[in-house]
Amino acid sequence: MKILFFATFREITKVKVLDMSSSDLSDIQQLLTLLIKRFPAFQDELFSDNNQLKPHIHIFVNGRNIIHLKGLSTPITNGDEIALFPPVAGG
Repeated sequence: MKILFFATFREITKVKVLDMSSSDLSDIQQLLTLLIKRFPAFQDELFSDNNQLKPHIHIFVNGRNIIHLKGLSTPITNGDEIALFPPVAGG
């Protein structure tokens, strides 16, 4: 599976794309848990104090936002492309 990082998430990981095997991962929640173990700064970037995904964080699996799928329970497989977008501000 390919994990694509954008903006500040790319700064945390120091990579644009991370190739991973999903043999032990069944859903987005497990993937995020693994990413937090590998990159601890993600904890505060992704989750609020009550362990809810922060608003305006967008996670896409194969081009579809997980809010339109099964949220953090969205299943993932080896062939998937997952994109993580932090909140974006601008004007």
